[in-house]
Amino acid sequence: MGEILGLGLSHFPGYIYPDETMSVRVKETITSRKVPAELKNPENWPEPMRKEWSDDEGLAFAAKHRAEYFEGVGKLRAALDDFKPDLVIIFGDDQYENFHEDIIPPYCVYIADQYETKPFARLRPGVPEGTPTVWGDDRDKVFITPGHPRAARFLLNHLFHSGFELPYSYKFLHHEGLGHAFINTLLYLDNDRKGWDYPILPIHINAYGSSLVRNRGGSSSLFSDEEAEPDPPSPTPRRAFELGQAVARIMKESPWKTAIIGSSSWSHAFLTPKHHYVWPDVESDKQRYAELESGNLTAWRDLSLETIEDAGEQELLNWIPMAGAMYELGQKPSMTQFIESYLMNSCKAVALFPPVPAKTSATPTIEGAVASG
Repeated sequence: MGEILGLGLSHFPGYIYPDETMSVRVKETITSRKVPAELKNPENWPEPMRKEWSDDEGLAFAAKHRAEYFEGVGKLRAALDDFKPDLVIIFGDDQYENFHEDIIPPYCVYIADQYETKPFARLRPGVPEGTPTVWGDDRDKVFITPGHPRAARFLLNHLFHSGFELPYSYKFLHHEGLGHAFINTLLYLDNDRKGWDYPILPIHINAYGSSLVRNRGGSSSLFSDEEAEPDPPSPTPRRAFELGQAVARIMKESPWKTAIIGSSSWSHAFLTPKHHYVWPDVESDKQRYAELESGNLTAWRDLSLETIEDAGEQELLNWIPMAGAMYELGQKPSMTQFIESYLMNSCKAVALFPPVPAKTSATPTIEGAVASG
């Protein structure tokens, strides 16, 4: 029977480039005609945001924001290396990368022997041309990441029999290589460049739901006069939570040690119209964090989709399957960290759920685990 480790972290693109570029999002946002004139002036921002902006446009805060995040992520990588998983399942959102107008499923599981990705081929919007990454990589650097087709088919086969008919794909439709939610997660877990040899199983979630096409997966609607109708919604928190529970039950009975990762920041400024898209819903994120820290994971399951969208917390749907898996296993987090920010588009969180020891004396409930792949 397979042990399972749970991890939660962010894939915030701002960490890829130097600190002086980290606040580009808000600088771009306040040029939108949809932002009130008074909020284009930092003096009218909330006090915590003004402190982060300070007199250097957020430069000193960016360094602090980065250091706090990678302190937590370093602990996750150490736990991952101690665990030595056979498989790493990553839940991440699609931001108009593979989910386009031709097909937008609620989820998509990718199946491949390996993934070749150029994560720096496209600069983060607002970052000046020629800006190096913090690791000094060339724009065309290719990362090769191992996949695990056998485990992917095993999981999908059993999910189908558990009431989850998840779409799957053997190739990407519109994006070369792994989407940013997956490759950024790996870049950050390998921040020290030790290398990454763990096979991954990427599962995209249509977390943006009603804003996916309208926003082109980001903040493009801020700069459009088109008032488009909302797109069909994302999966509900309850459905995402139950998916995680099913994944935990299946992988617990599998022959593989599995790490399950929920990857995202939480509330995003560009998804929070009640704050005119300038800062995220920090107070809501603090409530979600209190629930995480106390192990009250069913509180996430019981959230309404309307509550999540009102707070701009659509990407929390990437963490919720991981939370469902941990709830199914009866695990509470052994380490959590909350990295607050009004300025950097989103708050970040880091969490570690220790593995559940394999119960070798138990009789497996899923037959043919090895043969099914």
